[in-house]
Order: sequence, then structure tokens, then C-alpha cells
Amino acid sequence: MLVDLAQVFLKKGREQKFWLPNSQILLAVSGGVDSMVLLHLMELVRGDADNHVAIGVAHINHQLRPESLEEEAFLREYCQQHQIPLFVKRWESLPTAGMEEAARKFRYQFFSELMRESHYDTLMTAHHGDDQLETMLMKMLRDGNVQTAGGMKEKRAFAGGRLIRPLLSFGKEELLTYAQAQEIHYYDDATNYLLEVQRNRIRQLVVPPLKAENTQALAHFGQLAQQLQWLTEWQQQHSRRWFDREVTVKSESLHVPVAALTTLTAGEQFFNLQYCGQRIRENWQVTLSQEQLQQVLRSLAGGKPQWSVTLAGGWQFRREYDTLVFGPASLVTTASEPDRLAESKEQPIHLKLGETTFLSQHEWVGLLAVHQDAASGNFYINADDIPEKVKLWSEIDQPLPVQFPTEVVFRKRQAGDRIQLTNALRKKVSRILIDKKTPNEMRERSWVMATKEGQLLGVLPQALSYLSIAQETDKIHYRLLYKYQEVANRG
Repeated sequence: MLVDLAQVFLKKGREQKFWLPNSQILLAVSGGVDSMVLLHLMELVRGDADNHVAIGVAHINHQLRPESLEEEAFLREYCQQHQIPLFVKRWESLPTAGMEEAARKFRYQFFSELMRESHYDTLMTAHHGDDQLETMLMKMLRDGNVQTAGGMKEKRAFAGGRLIRPLLSFGKEELLTYAQAQEIHYYDDATNYLLEVQRNRIRQLVVPPLKAENTQALAHFGQLAQQLQWLTEWQQQHSRRWFDREVTVKSESLHVPVAALTTLTAGEQFFNLQYCGQRIRENWQVTLSQEQLQQVLRSLAGGKPQWSVTLAGGWQFRREYDTLVFGPASLVTTASEPDRLAESKEQPIHLKLGETTFLSQHEWVGLLAVHQDAASGNFYINADDIPEKVKLWSEIDQPLPVQFPTEVVFRKRQAGDRIQLTNALRKKVSRILIDKKTPNEMRERSWVMATKEGQLLGVLPQALSYLSIAQETDKIHYRLLYKYQEVANRG
């Protein structure tokens, strides 16, 4: 059995290409039984002249136990005797909280630096089958997410090379038995028995009954881990193709057609939105929690044309009629419509025929005189009257009737505003905005154009009163030119 463990390890290593000819392999060795067995096995690999493999040892002295210095000294002597390069780093700045996670980050930062500076192409750690079972249980308890439930991967990219966990197919008891038979010296870390640590509680109180219930529990969890990892890879590829096909990513926002989600099954909606969450985290460092993701899905199923879900850092997921948008909440207000209108700070702007003005940083309007070319008889607007920066913006260009007022007022809309669309049809501005499926953020910045007496002539850029539209028989003297920059294109 003992020879079999080494033979199985060497056979699998060759088949899975855990090492390649001329590999430079860095081993993470704590001094415990798992990592000392890994070191022993990799010395067998190094000893095979056909492999041409070099190994080195990286050791972290966490300085959390009295034995830490003894373990460090042992490894220094061992590596010197076995002619193995040894790299040691001591953890000097210990945190007051989050010790386990902080230690893990410290270790892998050190390993990453060593691989790049000392030109190792592979990092090997001694995680084994019991570690995998414990990790899967912890992940399921903590977040219940299929993306992480598959536990640790046997191989993955790391620090410009590879991270390999070659012992995942072996159980802890196998490694202990092998170490005893081969008389491998190792240290037993007493902190592994402290029940204050979640992993220790799972290791001592949960895993033994599972193994007692079924002797194949470790193997079954190993199979489950592999299947979950394959399933996640397949799902990620599917969601990535959907994302690339359907989603538009802008400098400060992400846009998803609602129809691209509502035509899918509930499962596809979940995983595709979860993938959107991954991209959001990568692009803007904003995290979409599972609870918020479920809230987005419930809101989407509710069928309302507009809603929003508030995220961290002043960001939102919101529906704007046919589009689901992720972006800064500053583009949207969540107050009620009357409150929003009452809080508007823009002052009314008076404009006379022939004048132009910026209504805001992203809006410009002019009541421009129309000129006629003497030679061709064609009518034109003087290009010099239009600022260079607005020429490529979206626009409303409307010939004005002869009876158009010589002075008009531009102001933010107010609750109850109505506009005379035709001689017989008068309509609330709010209803026009709803009918045109105008997003909330665009409603908020809508301007109305009115006479000095208060009669509405238009709501820009959505609609104009018939009083602002020239008849075919009118001789055109002025044109209304309203230029605006789309929100999604603002830099």
C-alpha cells in the first residue's frame, strides 16, 4: 500500500503533467505531515534523471506558536542536507482580526514574489482530499454559491506560471500512514485543534461522522468537486457568449436589453446576471450580492417598466423600460415625482429670437435666424452660431411658425404641466414622458419651453406643441435647434 501511494502519485503526475522536463518547482512547506510528504514525493521526482526537475522550498514562519522557530530551524537543516534551495519569510505584522485570511494572503504574496524573482514556473501546495471536503462544506455554509462550491482546483494559473495541488486525490489518513512508514519527520500544529476556528470544527466534528456514514465520502466529494468545476466552466462559457452578444459596456455603465433576459429560463437569467455581476466587479469594483441579485430577478419578474435596486458605493441596477442598466445612482433620483420637481434648482432661462444658450453642461438651444443664399436660393443657418462642441450631439431641428413669440422661457417641468399637442388635444407632460418610455434620469433633466405668460410650447426633446410647428405655407424666418448629449455618451 505504501509503495502504491508513491507509485500512484508518480503515475498521475506524469499523466497530468504536474511536472515537465526542466520544470522549476517551488514547494510550499510548513513542516506539517502533508507538506513533508509532498516534499518527500517530489524528491523522488527530482531523483529520476528522466524528469530533469529542480525543486525549491518556501516556508512561512507565522510566529504564532513557540514551535515556529524550531520548525524553521529543522527545515533549514533538512534542505541543506538534501541540497534544496530554501526561502524563508517571517510574518512580522500580525493582524488583530481576520487572522486566517490575512495569513493566506501573506503566504501567497510571498509565493508569487518568489516565483517571479527566482524563476520558478510551478507552485505546489500540499492540500489533500480532506482539505477539499472541508473547503466545500465551508463554502456551502458561507455563501451557498455553485461558483465556489466546487472547492479547490487541482491546477490553475498563478504568478505567470501554475499552481498545482497534486495531493487532492489522497486522504489525510493515507498521508499519515505513508509518513509513518517512511519515517518522515514532521511537526503537528496544535492550533489545528482549536474549535474557535471554523475549519477545525468541521474537521473534527463534521467530517468524521460523514466518513463513518460512508467510507467513500471522501471519494464522492472529490467527484462532486470535479463535476461542479466542469459545470461552472461550461456555464461561464455559455454566459460569456450571451454577454458578448447582448450586453453593451460603456465607460460608466452596463446596458442589458430586458428581452435578452425575459425570454430565458429562470436559471439562465440567474447565471447570466451573475456573470454580469462578475464583470461589474472587474470593471468598477462594485459587488452584486446574492441578495441583491435575487432582488433584481424578483423586480424583473414583477414586470414594472421602471424600478431600481441600490448597490454599494452609490451605484444601482435599474430598469428603464426596455433596458436594464447598471450605473451610478447619481444619474437617477429615487424621490417621488412631485418632490423631484420641487427640488429642481435650475432657474428659468429667457431666450429671444436670434439668441442661443447652454441650458446645462449637456444641452444647448438656439432660436436661430434662417438666411437665404442669393445665388442658389437655398435657406441655411449660419454655422458660426453653433458651438463646435455641440455639433455632433443629438438634435431637434424644427422650423418655427411666423406667429412664434419673440421671447420664450425655458424651465424645468412642474407637476401638472400640460401641453397643447393639437388644437383639440391637450396632454399632461408626465403622460407624454411615460408614453414615450422616457427613463427617469431623462425625465429629470427635461426642459419645457413656454411663453412668458406660461403657455407650454414644447417639452424637450420629447414633444412640441402645434404652436411651435410651422405650416407648409409659412415663410420660415427662425428655426428651433436643440442639441443634447446622450447620458450614455457623457465622458
